[in-house]
Amino acid sequence: MPIIIDNRIAHAVLANRTRILEFLKAIVEHSSASVDKAGVDWIGERITREMPRGFTRDVVRQDIYGNHLIFSRLRPPRLPVVLGGHMDTICPPGFEQLTPDGDRLRGPATADMKGGLVVLIWALKVLEQEGLLENIPVVCIFNSDEEINSPTSSDLFAGMRGKASAGIIFECAGLNNSAVTTRRGILVYDLAIKGQPGHAGLYQGAKVSAIKEAANKVMAIESLNRPDGSVRAHVGMINGGIAYNAIPEDATVTFELRYWDPAVGEKVMNEVQQMVTQPSVPGCSLTLKRRTFRPPMRPDANAKKLFRLAQDVAASLGQSLPPEERGGGSDASWLAYAGIQSIDGLGPIGANDFTDQEYIVTESLFQRIVLTANLLLNLDYLRES
Repeated sequence: MPIIIDNRIAHAVLANRTRILEFLKAIVEHSSASVDKAGVDWIGERITREMPRGFTRDVVRQDIYGNHLIFSRLRPPRLPVVLGGHMDTICPPGFEQLTPDGDRLRGPATADMKGGLVVLIWALKVLEQEGLLENIPVVCIFNSDEEINSPTSSDLFAGMRGKASAGIIFECAGLNNSAVTTRRGILVYDLAIKGQPGHAGLYQGAKVSAIKEAANKVMAIESLNRPDGSVRAHVGMINGGIAYNAIPEDATVTFELRYWDPAVGEKVMNEVQQMVTQPSVPGCSLTLKRRTFRPPMRPDANAKKLFRLAQDVAASLGQSLPPEERGGGSDASWLAYAGIQSIDGLGPIGANDFTDQEYIVTESLFQRIVLTANLLLNLDYLRES
């Protein structure tokens, strides 16, 4: 069957360019760091005002982080497509404005991922405006803690197992207009080390220093990196000690492991477990605690079929859509983990995440809205094949 391209979609996006940019400006210029519950909840309320009519809203309330929002428009017995985007951000302080910069829009979280939120919502809005949304079942999940590995929202995505036909996440596109088909799994650990306290100038015999043990373990963890990139190990934080002249009794090493292949990930996890049973400094004790986990996103046959459909829709629009393997994590991994065929990176082209030079390519914002809306019109092909 031929790909459906409805030209009314592109015309509606063109007619609404000003409104689309106004919405982007509103959410970009309102801070919503993961730890800022009030800020994230403000974004949620602004999204609620922008969403098209006919959706049921459910609020998953949180005490520490922002509330998660689920918007549903169901058409039983057909299974809905899950559209997802996170409202929380990581932005440097003092970077608060959306600023035109040549063919770009520079601003905090434009790429990661407030530009993607705009694509998601406005793809639905233009479909609604043109009378094309009525027969498309959709569940939208807007979560508040993705940047800290979705500790309270991962179950919302994984819980869609058997309840969704496909999943689309709107992280930013690659610089070559790519979308994401594959992501690394991520494990984050805290390694707590206990030594023996004392005065550095008065101790006798062997020094049982938690920081000395931490230094040895940092080198051991970093040695897990593989030249072929199949494992990435990174120590990001070290804490310990109470004074320069005190033997440190306590230290903590926080590190992450990233991997493409679950079998490789399991092997390196076993290496870590073995490592922490063997202190380098006699007298020290070690306790390993997993902080967060995100599974790898690996495309199965159905996910590859979904991506080919997206490529065909893009080609019909005169757009390219190459696949990308991306080392960072996203909530698409939870959808894939739940056996839901998924695609990621359908937000606008963007780069320089987490810096004061973060940007999106302006025209790609509108192009991705057109692409997403037309892709949603074609999802019945997946049910028929």
